[in-house]
Amino acid sequence: MLILALCGLAGCGGSSAATESPQWQTAGGTGFTFEAPSGWKVERAKNRITVTRGLQLVQISTFPLAKSYDNQLFAPVAKELRSRMEQIARQTGGKLTTRPPVTADGVRSHAYDVTAGDRIDEYTFVLSGMREYLLLCRRMSSESNGSEFCGRLVTSFARR
Repeated sequence: MLILALCGLAGCGGSSAATESPQWQTAGGTGFTFEAPSGWKVERAKNRITVTRGLQLVQISTFPLAKSYDNQLFAPVAKELRSRMEQIARQTGGKLTTRPPVTADGVRSHAYDVTAGDRIDEYTFVLSGMREYLLLCRRMSSESNGSEFCGRLVTSFARR
């Protein structure tokens, strides 16, 4: 009886905080994995995996690179990526913002936001060897947890 009383005082057996924290599912494509909110719909295509709930999504697409990439090319590719992102912003009627570089699976990566109305698309370009991984997270600016699942996409991304 004393053990149960001590356990109750110490908070053994879980807490309400655990139910408030988001639950995650691991999703993966050819050569990579990442975490997305559990309960979201998973769709796979040849070079892409998309996890959605309504208008929100997390997605990774892969593309071959024409030349092998290493970190020395980080600055030179910035101009090309910025040009690509300007095209996307024009096509969607959005505003482009260049974010500071982020690290995804140990790789320094270029990051951009395209904001169109209430929708924010966060793009992260992970370039490694002969492969480009395009991490895309779409969230609504009115959603309080949007930045959490977008951040989780980048921090949980892993090449395998």
